[in-house]
Amino acid sequence: MSDPYLLSGKKAFVTGGKRRIGRGIALSLAEAGCDVGINDLHDDDDAGKTLGLIRAMGREAEFFAGDISDSAQVEAMFAAFLERFGRIDILVNNPYGGTGEPFLELSEENWDQNLDVGLKGFFLCSQQAARAMVAQGDGGAIVSTSSVHGRRAWKNDTAYGAAKAGVLRLTESMAVDLGEHGIRCNAIMPGYMDTDHVFNEPPPALGILGGRHRDIVPLRRPGTPEDIGRAVVFLCSPAAGCITGASLPVDGGLLAASAAE
Repeated sequence: MSDPYLLSGKKAFVTGGKRRIGRGIALSLAEAGCDVGINDLHDDDDAGKTLGLIRAMGREAEFFAGDISDSAQVEAMFAAFLERFGRIDILVNNPYGGTGEPFLELSEENWDQNLDVGLKGFFLCSQQAARAMVAQGDGGAIVSTSSVHGRRAWKNDTAYGAAKAGVLRLTESMAVDLGEHGIRCNAIMPGYMDTDHVFNEPPPALGILGGRHRDIVPLRRPGTPEDIGRAVVFLCSPAAGCITGASLPVDGGLLAASAAE
């Protein structure tokens, strides 16, 4: 009986994949058996390190530069990915869209950065991937990184939260429209993260979060890039074959605890 959590031979594309959460996702997919393409704006040492770690697992890896908020660049990037890998089975939308600002001081530039990268870019990449998957005729999986900010508001998260909430709604719409093609669409909602955690090292010690943050996270530790990556692997695997349109918190219980505040 085959392992329902393995993704051997699958071709995965991770946007925003060269460092932090994106690196954790890319390495988790490689660990599960995928060949992996990663995207970011610039090819640099971070990209080279991630590619090296993927190849050390015996997988194929390639970097694709591109601004995901620009439709022409997205189209060219996906064409290059398909030429290199021959097909696409998995897309993970991951880029970080911007920073928070208080509502009364929120600039148009900040709003545009969050929405262009953190929502429009997810739409553009998902559309390109879905078109390729439909043409291939055997389905696929699209997973998008949202946030706990997509489910509830915290101070100063107006633009970021709007983008992340939009990702959840976009995911549901894609699941409805693409289900007949066997394409499953789901979202991950990270909470407080230790984004510098090294892949496959022991998880952070209990209590590493400080002050009130520690008190409102039931597991008393931040998430790690591989926590997110392995949740992505599950959602892309045959084990999740009847899951689509879902939003999975990977937040140590933060949303559950905050609901009781």
